[in-house]
Amino acid sequence: MLPAVGLVVLVTFLPVLRAATLSLHETRYLEQGPFVGLRHYATFAGDPLSRTNVLNSLVLTFASLGLAIPLAVGLALVLNQPLPGRAVFRTVLILPWVVSQVLAALLWRWVDSPLIGPIAYLIGRLTDSRVDILGDPATAMGGVIVANVWRTFPFPMVLTLAALQTVPGELYEAARIDGAGRWQSFRFVTLPMIQNTLLIATIILSVHCVNLIELPLVLTGGGPVNATEVLGLRVYREAFVLQNFGYGSAIAMLMFAINVVLSLGYIRILRAEARY
Repeated sequence: MLPAVGLVVLVTFLPVLRAATLSLHETRYLEQGPFVGLRHYATFAGDPLSRTNVLNSLVLTFASLGLAIPLAVGLALVLNQPLPGRAVFRTVLILPWVVSQVLAALLWRWVDSPLIGPIAYLIGRLTDSRVDILGDPATAMGGVIVANVWRTFPFPMVLTLAALQTVPGELYEAARIDGAGRWQSFRFVTLPMIQNTLLIATIILSVHCVNLIELPLVLTGGGPVNATEVLGLRVYREAFVLQNFGYGSAIAMLMFAINVVLSLGYIRILRAEARY
C-alpha cells in the first residue's frame, strides 16, 4: 500500500499544506512573503462580494444535489428492469459524465443562446419574446444548475444501479407477501440497502459542486453582475488572473472547510438514521 499512500500524500495533502501556508503570508506570484496571520481571511470576511460567492456556491451545490440524486435514483430503478435495449440506454445516459466540463459548458452555452439556442427559440415561440437565460441575473444560476445536473447525474446513477443489483430478491418477495406495494418496497427495502451508496455519491458530488470552476467560467464567466461567481471561480480569478496567491489560498482553505463540514454532516445524518 505504500506507493498508493505516497501518491495520495503527494497530490493531496502536500498541496493542502502548501495552500494553508500561503494563506497566512503575503505573496508575490508564487514567492512566499512576510507572515500576515489571518489577514486574508479577515479581508474575505469583510468583502460584500464574498457573501455572494458563498451563497452562490451553496445554492449551486444543494440545488444540483436536490435534482441530480433523485433523477439518478429514478433512472437507475428504470434501468434495473429487464427492458429491451437496456445496454444502449445505459451507454447513452452515462455519456454526459464522460464529456469534459469545458465541452459540456460549450454545449449548454449553445443550448441557452438567445440567438440560436433551442430553449430560447421554444420559449420565444410560447411567450413571443427573446429570452437570454445566461445573460439575465434572475435566470443565469438556473442555467448553470441545469447544465451541472445534466453532466453529474450519470455518476450517482451508475453507483445506484450497481447497488440495486446487490439487493437480494428474497427481500422483495417477503415484502410482497407482507402486502407491501411498490412505494413501501422502495422505502423499506430498496432505500435502506442503497443508502450508503447514495451517501458516497452525495459526498463526492458535493465536493465537485463546491469546487466547480470550468462550467460557470465558460458559461457565464461569473456574471451577469456576479450572479454565478462561485467560490471556485473566485479562487481562480484571485490566484491565476490577479496573481494574488495568498488571498486565493485563503479562499481555497475556506472551500476545503466547507467540504469537510458538508461531508461530516452527511455522515452524521446517516448514523442517526442507522440508530433508528
